[in-house]
Amino acid sequence: MRLFWLFLTMAVILLPLAAQAVLVTPLRDALSVIEEKEVPSKTEIFAPFVSRLQGELKNNLIRLSWVDSPDVRGPVYVYRSSIPFETTGLQPEIRPVEVPYGIGSFVDEIETGGTAAALYYFAVASDQEGRSYDIPIAYTNTISIQLPAENSASFVPAAVPRQEPGIPPDKPFGISSLQAVARDNGVLITFSEKQAPSGTSGAVLYRSFQPLRQTPDLLGAVIVQTKISSPFTDYPVPDIPYYYAVITEEDLIRGTVEIVPGHNATLAPVKVSTGRTGPGQDIRAMPLPQISVQGAIPALGDYADIPPPKELSPEAAKALGDLPARSADAGLKTPRVFARDIAVPQAGGEEYALSLIVKGSFAVRNWEAARDELIRFLALPRSPETKARARFYLGQCSYFLRQPREGLFEFLSIQDRYPIETREWIQASLDMLKDTQ
Repeated sequence: MRLFWLFLTMAVILLPLAAQAVLVTPLRDALSVIEEKEVPSKTEIFAPFVSRLQGELKNNLIRLSWVDSPDVRGPVYVYRSSIPFETTGLQPEIRPVEVPYGIGSFVDEIETGGTAAALYYFAVASDQEGRSYDIPIAYTNTISIQLPAENSASFVPAAVPRQEPGIPPDKPFGISSLQAVARDNGVLITFSEKQAPSGTSGAVLYRSFQPLRQTPDLLGAVIVQTKISSPFTDYPVPDIPYYYAVITEEDLIRGTVEIVPGHNATLAPVKVSTGRTGPGQDIRAMPLPQISVQGAIPALGDYADIPPPKELSPEAAKALGDLPARSADAGLKTPRVFARDIAVPQAGGEEYALSLIVKGSFAVRNWEAARDELIRFLALPRSPETKARARFYLGQCSYFLRQPREGLFEFLSIQDRYPIETREWIQASLDMLKDTQ
């Protein structure tokens, strides 16, 4: 009987403890699983939209800038309206302007004298398959530009379509009637220029060995001088045919450069002859007589004028092979870059585009490719600081390509912004220019 009550008492005491153990074990196992389970990484959000859309109004030009989407890499379509896009959405009658991916900016020209108090812009990103993501997001891909009362704009809902190549654009400014004629020891350049509405005057003269028929042909041309006016005389290397083109600074600022042969580019090449008059003329009527060494020294008759080639000994060939090859840049300065162009994060915009050039063709010293990329980069509107650094690299490319005159022009144009950095390069370009004359 005592044993019965003893077992019963132990059962009453141990049964809750066993139940508690049975319940705690699965709970502990569940907690350990949660602790050992890896915390999922932050889910990346698919954001096919441009960001940080900004606008700046100067005279009758509005400069837009944005950061391209890292998720879609198609062109960006810029829409303009007199009504906010957040309330009306994308109206089908509005025609956009297409901007390639990576540019990150656009300059729009407005007409003065209207009644609109503000203009609204909508930058729509798209992918390479042509699918656009036209969802307006306030302060991200849409922006409003307030216009002053005395400079209100007359709104044009549809963007003006681009002209076909070869057709003169219908615009109130530009270059026409360009002619290049050889005169004495130079080339006389004459043209007609219509001043831009913004008041910007002046033109840029390009010279090339190849015909200038399309805008990309300017990449291989040389800028002779800026802010020229008609007439202008160029002094190229004699006996070499050259083609010329004159582009207004307004087109370069807006990024609307277009070559129209016969209007702002010459159709036929022009060449300066070496026949000059004056003190530099060769007055010798007959050349000096040639001296025959074999006739003067008969003992040399058994030898040929040019000795036959002789192979080097293995020791001499090995010694020549161990000598370091002379570099094309031997005796020249060391290229220099700004630290901010090396540590630019991978994002859109002009800073990232310039960084790609610096860390690409410029870093591997492919000077011709770097020069072409920098010229194409500067053909679009850029901020003054970014433009100055790009011209600093362009001047170095011209220096290493043995074109000191072009490099000197680039360094002098940014001397006020970077006086210390350009001082040594200006001196080096002057030394090279003196040696080549």
